[in-house]
Amino acid sequence: MTRIIQLSDIHMVEQRMLAYNVVDTAEYLAHAVSYIVDLLPKIGPVDGIVITGDLTDHGRQAQYDRLKELLSPLRLPLCVLPGNHDDRDVMRAAFSEQPWQPKNGGLNSHIQLGNVHVLALDCLVSGKAHGFLTAETLAWLENELALLTDEPVIFALHHPPFETGIGHMDAQPLHNAETLLKLVSGHMGPKITICGHIHRYMTSHQPCGPIMIGPSVAHAVCPDLTEGGASQFSLEPGGFLLHSYDSATRVFLSHYLPVGPHSGPFPFKP
Repeated sequence: MTRIIQLSDIHMVEQRMLAYNVVDTAEYLAHAVSYIVDLLPKIGPVDGIVITGDLTDHGRQAQYDRLKELLSPLRLPLCVLPGNHDDRDVMRAAFSEQPWQPKNGGLNSHIQLGNVHVLALDCLVSGKAHGFLTAETLAWLENELALLTDEPVIFALHHPPFETGIGHMDAQPLHNAETLLKLVSGHMGPKITICGHIHRYMTSHQPCGPIMIGPSVAHAVCPDLTEGGASQFSLEPGGFLLHSYDSATRVFLSHYLPVGPHSGPFPFKP
């Protein structure tokens, strides 16, 4: 069994700073890391962590340094990809010790975690909120898929390739989503696609297979589906996703795990 934790939209800031002058993102991440450390003995071995973008709030070196320090208790292989709040060059330097980190071009990477191939895609458009997969990235993805035939694959990127119904977030889409979905559809092996950006757990069942948006471990985008709904966030409990792949059945299974304050556990039979 391969198990992979997906974190997303951490928005790390420097010491004595708050994201949006409200959110202590470091405290939320530290709490999530502590929860995961306690959880690991109960779920079995985990093969690695994938962070689907917006690792930092402003893409500064000190923010990446603080993020890596807070993640260090997990002691698990790590795969990261940029979101619209990240800086490509600073992020490349921050994770230069990782063997999967490309030395130039887009931050596209291929890492095998257990029996699963993770294809992490760079859809960052510097200075913009929307996402776009460059011709370089799409060519890289085609080449990687040509080598994988029917192997299990997790496609990972920041911007979801579908509309969510939250208007102010859908105004920041992945501009060439259809091109990506066509490439994903062409892969014949077991597959799921994972994303971030929306700060909410969502799933979409597309012809290319399931697509999941991981929640933030910190703040959440408010689920306002009305036309012209306000651009707002809340401090509802954060969370993360745990993706499992069974090589015997060739099936993916994903769990949503909240990490906000809650009581329990309680025995069903006291």
